Amino acid sequence: MAARYHPDVIWGPFLLALALGLIVSAGLYFAYLWPQVEPADDDRAAAEPPGAADPDVAARAPADSEPASDAPAPASESTPA
Repeated sequence: MAARYHPDVIWGPFLLALALGLIVSAGLYFAYLWPQVEPADDDRAAAEPPGAADPDVAARAPADSEPASDAPAPASESTPA
């Protein structure tokens, strides 16, 4: 018994769908997951002072300093009011 359809009719759409699926999957991978895979920039972290890398240390103010006020600084004589 002979094949009902030509082999290109069967395999062509299957291989096209497989290729397009791989392209879409690779695009989604690079768009969403690739930034998480990249290593951290160690050169930038090494150039910063030790306290700058820790946000908790930078956010805390020393105990002997005065709290910051929301009032604007007084205008100087050279600045028009």
